[in-house]
Amino acid sequence: MEGRSILVVDGETDSRRQAASILRNAGYDVSETGTAAEALRAARKDPPDIVLVDLALSDADPEQLIRTLSAKHPDTDIMLTTRQHEPPRQYRQLDVSDYIEKPVDAEELLTKTRMLDLRREFQQRFQLLGKHERFIAAMESVLQVAPTGIQVLLTGESGTGKEGFARAIHHYSDRHDGPFIPINCGAIAEGVLESELFGHEKGAFTDAKGQRKGYFEQAHGGTLLLDEIGDMPRSTQVKLLRVLEQQEFIRVGGSTPVKTDVRLIASTNRDLSENIQDGTFRQDLYYRLNAVHIHLPALRERRDDIPRLISHFIRHAPVKPGASPPVFTEEALAALSDYEWPGNIRELRHLVESLVVTSGKARVDAEDLPDRIYTPPMANRALPVPQNRNPQDMDREMFYKILWQILTAVHELPSKISAALGRGPEPLPDRFQLQPPVDAVQDVETPNDDAVQDVETPNDDAGPGFVRPAVVVTADDGLDRLRSMEDWEREAIRRALERNAGHRGKAAQELGISERSIYRKIRDFGLDEYA
Repeated sequence: MEGRSILVVDGETDSRRQAASILRNAGYDVSETGTAAEALRAARKDPPDIVLVDLALSDADPEQLIRTLSAKHPDTDIMLTTRQHEPPRQYRQLDVSDYIEKPVDAEELLTKTRMLDLRREFQQRFQLLGKHERFIAAMESVLQVAPTGIQVLLTGESGTGKEGFARAIHHYSDRHDGPFIPINCGAIAEGVLESELFGHEKGAFTDAKGQRKGYFEQAHGGTLLLDEIGDMPRSTQVKLLRVLEQQEFIRVGGSTPVKTDVRLIASTNRDLSENIQDGTFRQDLYYRLNAVHIHLPALRERRDDIPRLISHFIRHAPVKPGASPPVFTEEALAALSDYEWPGNIRELRHLVESLVVTSGKARVDAEDLPDRIYTPPMANRALPVPQNRNPQDMDREMFYKILWQILTAVHELPSKISAALGRGPEPLPDRFQLQPPVDAVQDVETPNDDAVQDVETPNDDAGPGFVRPAVVVTADDGLDRLRSMEDWEREAIRRALERNAGHRGKAAQELGISERSIYRKIRDFGLDEYA
């Protein structure tokens, strides 16, 4: 598609040129680089819509390049190229849209690229953003069923975007030139709903002073969305079933059938199978409506999309002319990502817009968030208050904390003594250094300066010349072997997260560290299941 920009990053010249040629011939604006450093410079200068990253880059770690591109350019889609049948497992955890096996097949490359184009257009047109696999699956289902004319049932909690998805189905159908009419069945009184849907004749009831066309007539040739279909009375359900089966209805107070050509989309935040069990919803109508079922995930089920949504809402929030929207700090983003969001996307959008308009600050910190989202830790709270905890676990974790404080104090001692004597910093003599075991020392690659310049180095809270000591601890949980302090720290964080059901804010408070620190340590220690 003309105007779409694609960056091809591949150290193999022939392979890179082949992919670039295929895309250029299809009308894309294509640029090429052979290294990660060049790719970052090109993306910084002019962010592309799509980046093809080869996993055989030699100048930098492709995984680190992908992380940096995702962090700096969240709206850019990343597609991998690899000579393996599929990417290694660690790449499934990254913000990657798709992959293609090398040598690249022209038809496959263009098919997958055009699908990314459709996703981008879908999200921009209907303001439905996300890269979570369940969200993408729902979006692709819409693109598949929209042209067919089949009935669709949309389910999901309030605020997940059901009306937006219904509008997308209408837009991508052959009825897009016809009307789209959304009706909330729960917002119309039971005695009025039938008249609103099917219309009425003059004199049908006291206030019926003339004939009125209902929504089924108004939506002729287009799409009718019946939102909260679970709230529809059973008497109206019977007439709705007749419309679906025979494509005709009778106005209230009338006797002549009226033909209609309407595509019906139903949506609900209820479990209709439960309504069928308690007798409030007809089973035959449910099967008729549920020809295709698309479920929209709740926002808490796709937390990785929250920072992207926040960034989008900030950009589109109303601000005073000439003013810049505030920047949300890492602590604020962490708290927002940990919140459960019962109101889903609708609640997030309203909160972000409110903070942008009312904060009056250049930065929005965690303390600026409502109490339901972030509660500052108690100032005088020295230790966490554990509940329903094994005493041995409590004693062991207290030992970890005390040991960490002792080790930190020991390594700060030389600099304090030197400062008192008026001399420069001096390390501890070698005989006093606590050396780690050989098998606990890991080689750390020096990151490429440009490819990873935006990424913090691990363990940056350790002082210069810091050496992680080894500790011998005998425990009854299988840890009775020589372990490095890093191992103990990783284990303490993992257990805290486990006890708090993965809630990083609560785990950080229990450990007595900041949320920013626990985010960094989760990443450094490879605790991907809590990332």
